This record gives sequence, structure tokens and C-alpha cells, in this order.
Amino acid sequence: MQEILINYFTEHAVEVIWIFILFFLGKIILRTMVKQFIKLSDDGDDSHESAKEKRARTLGQIIRSIGNIFIYSLILFMVLNLSGIDIRPILASAGIIGLAIGFGAQSLVKDFVSGLFILIENQYGIGDRVKIGSFVGSVIKITMRSTVLMDDEKKVYYISNGLIKDVTNMSQQHKT
Repeated sequence: MQEILINYFTEHAVEVIWIFILFFLGKIILRTMVKQFIKLSDDGDDSHESAKEKRARTLGQIIRSIGNIFIYSLILFMVLNLSGIDIRPILASAGIIGLAIGFGAQSLVKDFVSGLFILIENQYGIGDRVKIGSFVGSVIKITMRSTVLMDDEKKVYYISNGLIKDVTNMSQQHKT
């Protein structure tokens, strides 16, 4: 087994090195893009975080998650291709598999779409104090699938975005 691995790496050393370089380069570019995105929204006021900054930080977290999925998928396809596995049928069937998963995982799709609308409508962001159903706490994380709250007793609640019907945001104040 060890001899097979040594032969494989000596035969494909350049390709393996390029895959590692692309992986780390992709991670660096993604991290830099998210930092720049958040930096652009900074209004310079260090006393409190503005709604714009909270939203940028929340969207930055989502962009980082989606970017990581893209990078890992790309690297996986590169490794499979390098291993001699034809990835064209995998890519061609991805649409059909996606459709089947969509029908089989409707609650996941509902969570994803609800999460998208939460972000687009700026209902709440990371750091906001909210009441979602019977849960009250500060938003510590928002993903496309769920919202994570921490209450005053440091209890952490994971709430599926598809189950969120009514939200009271105690951090936003309506200006008349």
C-alpha cells in the first residue's frame, strides 16, 4: 500500500502540488474578499456597530460558507479527476441529483429560502437581541439553514429558519 502511494505521488507530484496551491490560494482570496466586504461597510464609528456593519458581517459569514463549499467541491473534483475517475458523468447528473434532493429535502429548501429572505429583508443580524417564538436572546450566528441564539443564561438555541414565523427585533428602532 505504501509503495502504491509513493508511486502515485511521484507520478502526480506536480498536480498534487497545484491542487494544494489552488486550495490555499482560494481560501486566502475568500478570506480577503470577506474582510474587504466587511471593511467597506465600516462607518468608522467604534462606539457601536451600525445596522449596515451587522448586515455586512452576517452576509460575510454566508459568503464564507458558500465559498468554502465551492472550494472544497472544486478540490474534490480535481482529486477525483487526478485519480482517474471520470467526473463528467458526476457533473452531468448533478442537476438530476439536485432535483431529487430538492424534492426529498423540502424542509431544507424551505430553511434555505427563509434564511435568504431573513438576510435580504434585514430582519435581524448577528448581535441583535431578538425574540423568535418563545426564545429570547442575542443572535450569535446566522446560516442559510438556521439561526443561533444565546440567552442571558448563556443557553444556546438552534432554530431552523423555515420554522421562524414571527420575529421581534429589540435592537432595531423605527425612526419616524
